Amino acid sequence: MTDGPPSPEPPRSTAPPPLPNVFERHSRLFVALLVLVSVVGTDLVFARVHRWLSPHPQAVWPRFRTRSEVYHHGLVPFAHEEHAVWGPRRTDYWIDSLGLRDVSARTAALATARRRLVFIGDSFTEGLGVEYEGTFVGRVAQALEADGIEVLNAGCMSYSPITYFRKTKWLLDQGLRFDDLVVFIDIGDLLDEVDYRLDANGNVVADEARRIREERENVRYQLPAFMRNLTLRQWLKRNTVGLYFVYDRLEEGLKKDERRQALWTFDPRFFEAYGREGLEQAREHMDMLAVLVRARGISLAVAVYPWPEQVRHGDPESMQVGVWREWAERKGAGFVNCFPPFLDAGRRDFILREWFIPGDFHWTEAGHKVVADTFLAWWRSRPPAPGSAAPAGRPTLVSAGAPTRPGAR
Repeated sequence: MTDGPPSPEPPRSTAPPPLPNVFERHSRLFVALLVLVSVVGTDLVFARVHRWLSPHPQAVWPRFRTRSEVYHHGLVPFAHEEHAVWGPRRTDYWIDSLGLRDVSARTAALATARRRLVFIGDSFTEGLGVEYEGTFVGRVAQALEADGIEVLNAGCMSYSPITYFRKTKWLLDQGLRFDDLVVFIDIGDLLDEVDYRLDANGNVVADEARRIREERENVRYQLPAFMRNLTLRQWLKRNTVGLYFVYDRLEEGLKKDERRQALWTFDPRFFEAYGREGLEQAREHMDMLAVLVRARGISLAVAVYPWPEQVRHGDPESMQVGVWREWAERKGAGFVNCFPPFLDAGRRDFILREWFIPGDFHWTEAGHKVVADTFLAWWRSRPPAPGSAAPAGRPTLVSAGAPTRPGAR
């Protein structure tokens, strides 16, 4: 039996195969976009939930900092905060009854039979990132204790000559008696000076528009060109957690070591941008401070010190030194120059690594010790100031009613 003739094959289609759709043609791109949208969406939701579950979000300032209608800002009297955050560091803060950083949250005597020395300055004097006993003020206080001299620290971050004057006047108006005032003038003070002014009542207020503009310029100067538009940064900070962390770490890794606030001492561009104006105002407010304390029979001295930028630049006769040395001579004030030990060229890398907090421009405990030693050498070598010793018989207020650090004076 034979098979029949083979059935004819179906005609083959000559039509081209269907083209892949847009998703198939760009599958990797769409997968990447899907992952990105998922990550951003999850981060946005997580950020909102996190803020909703955090009834007390972290404030711009820690709880021991406060606004002031008189001198713009300061520290909360009798405050105590453990592990206050400054970069990678955690420090213990105690504030006394006058709103000054101290060894304990004590009631500070307004008057005392002892000679009393007051330091005022900005964040370097306050001692950011360092326990009080490790700051130069704390070290000087311990060293002068045996001489019967009491030391107070009126320093606070972002102070400058306008606040040195107004805070000192406020302390005197409260009835505080002291014999010596040492002003640690910071290189960054000139930029702060253009951000503040005295109002009609003689109190310190901020020019917010100028302050914001200068802060933005400071940030932009340190960043690479593609990161200088701060709108994206602000949006990420307000609305995300993970993405802002990634962006912040990238920014930290790419920004310059130089800070715009410190460059006026050797770069004419920045002296013209804010230094000239800031210096004029700083001199005016320091003149006011000199008149104020001399009228009370209080001796006055100014101290200067470098930022890392000046250490790298290696200029022992920095404009910061020359300006305030001349001012001190003209006003008959003492002058303490802390530049020399920081400008040992053979140890520059060691100094930058060991005396400054990594990634920051404030001193470590080692840097504070150098400043304390420099000040004490000046203090002990100077001739005694006529009439600067504390008058005998001043009443002393008894400390009471405040939490104290175990073993504190």
